[in-house]
Amino acid sequence: MTKCVFCGKEESPYKGVHLIKNDGSTSFFCSSKCRRNALNLKRDKNKLKWTEAFRITRQRGIEKKNRDTESKAKKELKTEEKKEEVKESKK
Repeated sequence: MTKCVFCGKEESPYKGVHLIKNDGSTSFFCSSKCRRNALNLKRDKNKLKWTEAFRITRQRGIEKKNRDTESKAKKELKTEEKKEEVKESKK
């Protein structure tokens, strides 16, 4: 099974198009849609919703946001606890 360079879909090696450049690098495109978007239109695979790269980058972004919000919540809890300790010590 070969994996499409653009969308990430796995296909049989006898389907699709294998592009072999003069420098020896090979690229596999599962469909003309992928080939056109990559070569002719020069689109970024991370910005198209139907590609695997988009899903991966979006998932990373969501995980990063979750980590950021968790760390902010922890910091807020710590500051609130410190404030309460200061109030108790003043009494």
